Amino acid sequence: MEEEAINFSENELRDFLYENHKHSISDLITGRRAPAKWNGNGFPPIKLLIQRATEVKINETLDGIYSLSLSARELRLEKSEDTTTRIDLFGLSESSSLTIIELKKSKQTERQSYTELLAYANHFCSIFPGLNEEAINTILVAPMRSRTVRDAYAQEIIGNNKRSAALIPKEKDGSIQLQAYYPEEHYYRWFENSLLDDRSMCTVAVAFPIIDGWIDSDLKSKHGEIPEYSKAALNTIANSASHRLESEGFHAIVYASQKWGNIAQEIPYPNVIYAVFLNPFSSFRSANEQGIVFGNSSSKRIREIQQIQDQLREEEKEMWLAQMEQNFQGLATKIIIEEFEACFKSTDNSRLSREISLPNWECIKTSMLDSVFNHNLDVYQTGIIREIYQEYIKYIFDQKEDEIYYSDDLPKYSYKSFRAFLPVWEILRNLGLGESHQPPPD
Repeated sequence: MEEEAINFSENELRDFLYENHKHSISDLITGRRAPAKWNGNGFPPIKLLIQRATEVKINETLDGIYSLSLSARELRLEKSEDTTTRIDLFGLSESSSLTIIELKKSKQTERQSYTELLAYANHFCSIFPGLNEEAINTILVAPMRSRTVRDAYAQEIIGNNKRSAALIPKEKDGSIQLQAYYPEEHYYRWFENSLLDDRSMCTVAVAFPIIDGWIDSDLKSKHGEIPEYSKAALNTIANSASHRLESEGFHAIVYASQKWGNIAQEIPYPNVIYAVFLNPFSSFRSANEQGIVFGNSSSKRIREIQQIQDQLREEEKEMWLAQMEQNFQGLATKIIIEEFEACFKSTDNSRLSREISLPNWECIKTSMLDSVFNHNLDVYQTGIIREIYQEYIKYIFDQKEDEIYYSDDLPKYSYKSFRAFLPVWEILRNLGLGESHQPPPD
């Protein structure tokens, strides 16, 4: 017999689960699948990496349901300034602090359901300070027929790294089943390798002077190295900026650099903090001229952007992509300046002079002054860039060789490659190039 949509109302389904499956909702789950696999040669493309990581995360959420014990139904959440809301089902499991289940029966009612789920999770984070959403399993039981809810779900687990699962209620031979839902492949198609291309990056650089006794040059060392206390200070500043970017969902690498001693004496700002962002609005991947959108990206993505442009007011069409890129650069610059200022608050209220610039990342990497005559310190990665880089490190240690940087001379332990400047630089650059400089096939 074919699976059919259930005839239960939302309340009836909630009561059925609570009364009959307090400790066994997992018995009803069907359709769980193994994460996507790469059957090609070499390291997989970025889109498959993201898909696999997402499906692993969904399966981990489903794992939590095996030990789930439902503790309440229609759990009231009361806020002093708002009306009372109710969680359909609430429980605890071994793999998370708590589990929240929201049930929706129809396409119409499911549209706002995921927003409600996130609001419930945020409420628990507010009344239990220090609780992270990673410790909360959010489960949506809904038909998943609405484009709105599918898009919202995909964005939260793919883009915002939320821990969640969606289950589609079905009826088969008179029995209830909950079919696991996975985002369709098209949600991953725009994660192209060109995202990591040097030409897709936006760089914010903050340059500042030597600070005697705090951040000195290599002239204070006998062996031509930056003093350890200077290294520690510069790495701390870069690390602080990376934590801020990670918390706000930016995909970036951050590192500190200092000019060699003799050069450092000749220029006013020899210390630099570089924050290199994955730029979603990169003109390398999507630009426009005389009404035509073009770029190093799949033709399908270019067509979708073109469709948006064609609907804009005439006076907006020529500049909208450039304006979004400029706005992104402005936001990135603001955050880096704020973190820099936070690192240099002083007891005497003095302000450290600095210089802000937006250099071209490709030019930095090919400039002798900016890339060679420097001490480049630890590199910190955030977001998708961190995930992709760490996946690559796992891959080469499994293979026992690396075609990009190490060849067969891998360090004994993988942690040696996590922060080292040249491996991060070269590996990400080559992954960004992919198999060809041409746009990937549709």
